[in-house]
Amino acid sequence: MARMRCTVPAARWKARPGASVRLITGRGRSGGGAPVRTRVRTLLRSLADQGTIVRSFELEDSEGSFLVRLAG
Repeated sequence: MARMRCTVPAARWKARPGASVRLITGRGRSGGGAPVRTRVRTLLRSLADQGTIVRSFELEDSEGSFLVRLAG
């Protein structure tokens, strides 16, 4: 099974506070069960609840990426 590595803090250092970043998760609608997308969504929810790294996020129309607004 593949492991997911969290590099969200690295993205925060390279982007301005409050910036939006696109987090690409993979194949979108054709991704079958989309286990990576599900795990990323869970991680983003947790980070948004904490409010220190992620302010908000949404799954884009293609379902292959998230648009993430960074806190700050």
